[in-house]
Amino acid sequence: MTKKNQTYLGNLVELKLEVVMHHKGEQNEYLRQSIARDACYSAHNSIQYKTQQMSELKAEMASLRPSAGSEVVDVKLAKKLDIYERMSDERDELEDRFEADKIVFKSITGEEWKPWKKSSNKDVSQVINKLDEIFGKDEKPIQEAN
Repeated sequence: MTKKNQTYLGNLVELKLEVVMHHKGEQNEYLRQSIARDACYSAHNSIQYKTQQMSELKAEMASLRPSAGSEVVDVKLAKKLDIYERMSDERDELEDRFEADKIVFKSITGEEWKPWKKSSNKDVSQVINKLDEIFGKDEKPIQEAN
């Protein structure tokens, strides 16, 4: 958790849990799990996106730094630094949100939330190999036109 205290995080978790639990009944169990999972996914992606934006801005400031001393460059650096600091505060808020979403997800599902891993080429080739075993390998998958 970032700058906020435990009470803040507890309140945030309580509010988020109330929203998810609004969908009552056994028939909505999957819906509750999906809402909690989607909140984690969204919060995680928001942090990644904000971090990328900050990285790009940091690179811009680094490229301007050698020219500091010129009034125009100094003004640009000051503006970019202000934006960077506000982005840092926003990222802290996003991290608090993410922590709360992970706690809610665990209380709903009993599992720790983990980001999806993209399948690698090896995984895809294993799937294709299994499909070839099931369907038989087609040496000429595209039929030639007559």
